Amino acid sequence: MKKILSIILAIMMMVSMFAGCSEEKPEENEPPKPENEIVVEALQKTFTAIVYDSGEDAEFWEAVKSAFESANQDVKINMIVSKDAAYEVRDRILAGNSPDFIYLPSNEESGVTEALIKDKALIDISDIESSAPAGVFENNICKPYEDGKSYLAPLFFETAGLIYNKELLAQSGFSVPETWDEFISIAEGCKNKNYSFFTYAGSEPDEFVNIFAAAVVPVIGIEETNKLLACEEEAWKNENVKTFAEKIDKITKLVVNGSSTKSREDTLANLKDGKALFVSGTSADLKELNKDGEKYDICAYPALSGAPAQVVSFSEMYIPVEAKEPELAKDFMKFLYSDTAANLAKEKLGKTAPESGITAIAPEFMVKSADNETLSDEFCALVVDIFKGNIKTAELGEKMLAYIKEY
Repeated sequence: MKKILSIILAIMMMVSMFAGCSEEKPEENEPPKPENEIVVEALQKTFTAIVYDSGEDAEFWEAVKSAFESANQDVKINMIVSKDAAYEVRDRILAGNSPDFIYLPSNEESGVTEALIKDKALIDISDIESSAPAGVFENNICKPYEDGKSYLAPLFFETAGLIYNKELLAQSGFSVPETWDEFISIAEGCKNKNYSFFTYAGSEPDEFVNIFAAAVVPVIGIEETNKLLACEEEAWKNENVKTFAEKIDKITKLVVNGSSTKSREDTLANLKDGKALFVSGTSADLKELNKDGEKYDICAYPALSGAPAQVVSFSEMYIPVEAKEPELAKDFMKFLYSDTAANLAKEKLGKTAPESGITAIAPEFMVKSADNETLSDEFCALVVDIFKGNIKTAELGEKMLAYIKEY
């Protein structure tokens, strides 16, 4: 049977060759094709992806493209990786040739992502949330409107938390703290040591937004925390605001001297010099600190009670409304949350996803007033004032309410 089929195919090829060489025009009324003629159609599906390259991302995108195509043999990605991705996206959309998948951070200088959000030109991607770590969609970037749906998806997570000297922690007999009470207990235990347990960057204290959000989320949940960070007046009457301030007050005299004037670089230097056991930092800081070894590690910021929540920052990916293959683009998004993609991101970029089983939050994207003005600077300055003894713990919520009413 195989031999007969081979002969038939060979004859068909010869007929095709002679037909191609013939100069005669086909008859106007060609006879109908035989019913048993086999017509082979292309089964492979293709979608177009445009991704922003910050200068070090191309290798990752090429690797993840190959991995996705290997896992989905019937799909091919037409991928464009460029530092000028924003202009490629803009030109294609204006020409009616929209890409299907876009990775372009909203803080990228062109403003293309912001413009698409403003024009409501993105599709609802809420159905991919279940593929991502818990909680990472619960912010005003992924959900830019008031309909509760997600239109942008977080990618390239960078974790923020407490960086610590692993050897020093073990030698001192301390464990990684999960709650503020455990954190304060370590502070007390460092009183007679030749180092302080913590230092903070008082000259650029934006870290306190993350520290605060991580403290209250396990107690009041992401939804109520979002109300605090969106500066809703009633939310700031929550008793946990005062509880957080009281925890800060208990460690004000136990931090490295001069912390209120330090920069982030100063705090990292204190960690490397052995003057501080813990500092606030990110996974990028950890990578830099460990370039000559594995001396340091990072843990989640402590919670007021309960299991800690991992703070993350991220860039965004999305699907424009004019995409021709939105379902393939969604499949690709889901793949970018897989272990395969996570391992490639760690290998090629040194970036990792949040820890498995820990609720992830992205508070730095959510601190906005009703007039789209951020009040994070005011909040962080108040926390520093608690450290410096300039205000009482009960005044944190009261003063924030006053700021909110001004806006």
